[in-house]
Amino acid sequence: MKSPSMTPSENPVQLRAALSLSGNAIMLFECLRTALGEIQDFRLILANRKAEEVVGMSEQDMLNRNSTDLFPTANTVNIWEQARRVVETGQPYEVEFQPQLNDQLCTSWFSLTLQRYGDGLAASFVDITALRQQKDLTERILNGSINGMVTCEALRNETGTLYDLRIRLVNDAAARLIRKPVSQLIGDTLFNQPATLAQPELLPRCIHTVETGESQRFESRISVNGIENWYDISISKLSDGLLMTFIDITAAKHHEQELNLLIENLKRSNQNLERFAYVASHDLQEPLRKIQSFGDILRSQSSPAVDDHSRELIDRMQSAASRMNTLIRDLLTFSRLSTQSQPFRTISLPEVVRDVLTDLEATIHEKQAQVEVTSLPAVLGDALQLRQVFQNLISNALKFAKPASGQQKPHIRIDCEQVPGSAVRPLPGQPIAASDTSRLFYAISVTDNGIGFDEKYLDRIFTIFQRLHTRSEYDGTGIGLTIVQKVVENHRGYISARSQPGQGATFTIYLPALL
Repeated sequence: MKSPSMTPSENPVQLRAALSLSGNAIMLFECLRTALGEIQDFRLILANRKAEEVVGMSEQDMLNRNSTDLFPTANTVNIWEQARRVVETGQPYEVEFQPQLNDQLCTSWFSLTLQRYGDGLAASFVDITALRQQKDLTERILNGSINGMVTCEALRNETGTLYDLRIRLVNDAAARLIRKPVSQLIGDTLFNQPATLAQPELLPRCIHTVETGESQRFESRISVNGIENWYDISISKLSDGLLMTFIDITAAKHHEQELNLLIENLKRSNQNLERFAYVASHDLQEPLRKIQSFGDILRSQSSPAVDDHSRELIDRMQSAASRMNTLIRDLLTFSRLSTQSQPFRTISLPEVVRDVLTDLEATIHEKQAQVEVTSLPAVLGDALQLRQVFQNLISNALKFAKPASGQQKPHIRIDCEQVPGSAVRPLPGQPIAASDTSRLFYAISVTDNGIGFDEKYLDRIFTIFQRLHTRSEYDGTGIGLTIVQKVVENHRGYISARSQPGQGATFTIYLPALL
């Protein structure tokens, strides 16, 4: 074996001093050649202080030792084969590796750079353990994400115009979407991928974000191998490039489309039912008017054929026709709540209640009832609909007063307080919208001392045509509270009721407070 005479003592003092001050570990090796001049191995001829720390040996202990003795694991990554190429060609070589030192695999990672130095090598080691750990952590985070993530750098032509983006980092989720291995994607261009070529609007969006720094989020339908999927895509600027994240929302989009279809079908069904209720109710009024008109004529006849029994039958017919007419009017009212919608405006509830009490003045006087009204607010709503709410609630309180033979006279109290949405207590089975829990409501209560009801029937009293009492006990159509509930829902509010038999009842409506 021949080796050139190349020893540390022949190196200039300045070189050794410079190497000792370097923050990198630096080693100089000379070539060990065969008789034919082929490189067989490398022998250490100089190591600086940082190299001593890395290897864990002094320079004197390392001197004249072969490279394969100092770094046995280097052979597994073909480093020394590349070292021969560096000496022969003069082209530097870089690699990241974990050396095996003292028969143990080092926990540190190094970036190794090999350069030709005379008839040998200069090896520079940079500790990249922290960077490697950060990189590994980043990769674990990226590959652990269900979102696809891609980082790209801008590719520009000679005029500086961005025409494509080169992929620098991509996670497993993105690779699954694009249907290419990560290794094939890194270094390739974004718009060279089949999954993105079909999206002509994506490049202008990317250019806008890179050039302006404005982040964007949008939904896009992407076709991969003939299969169309929906993705929620976000892009944000990253140096002279961008970060793109996306998640497959195909299932959610299909559910949304199905839900929209169901909603449209339900709307059409409701419109048909509302139209039918309106038309049917309207058309029924004409024959009822004729029945009542003919009954009035018959009752006014003085003919012997119209005896007392006949008059009783006529009265019963007229009473039934009157109840039917009331029912039809209530049905029309309920139908209009859904088919007619006026723009909301600020409504003074004190004025609304005052008008209702004026209309009910005769009944209040007849029942000898006392109505107490505290301070009421103004709300945003429809005056006619809100009038129907108080008309029905106060009428019910008067209707279901205790019998007149009792000593206690009917007492009705209308009160109001402002409460947060989290304090709203709606009917069972009617949850509060998440957006309403943080807003304010007016809790407007109508309390009476009437006959009350058992709360186990709470769901029935708000159901159309449902009654807790027979018609002979209390008249009515069974639509009033249904109308109240519908109006409150139209005003994006809630309703509740509390009662016990014989202890009166309290109906509370919650309407959004004016800000």
